[in-house]
Amino acid sequence: MNELYDKSEINLEAAEKLHQAGLYDSVCHPSYYSCLQLMSHKLIRKGVSLSTQGTISSSTYHGSSHKCLIYETCKFLSFEGVRDRQNYTNNIKQLKEKRENADYHEKRISHDQSKECIRLAKEIRSKINSI
Repeated sequence: MNELYDKSEINLEAAEKLHQAGLYDSVCHPSYYSCLQLMSHKLIRKGVSLSTQGTISSSTYHGSSHKCLIYETCKFLSFEGVRDRQNYTNNIKQLKEKRENADYHEKRISHDQSKECIRLAKEIRSKINSI
């Protein structure tokens, strides 16, 4: 098992501890990255090395490593219809948006939004773990 899996677990645990401590603005970042790290881990397990992930990111996704991880991971997921796939991608988009708001904008993250980030991360991670 590579270190990305452990980092993914640690980031989710950190998000939960930050939420419990009332540090809501800091919850979105580790929630989101716990998902990306798990995606990268699963791609490695499927034979897509980190260097290959970087090459795919550069050539196919114009350098967007996040898009690369999200869409390349989707290739290995099983979806129960179009709605299931849409829910998965919408959850990722929502979590990414919350992370961007928390990291880059003058918006505060509420208790409920923080809790939602953790919920989204757990749901996304559950789907990824089905690979």
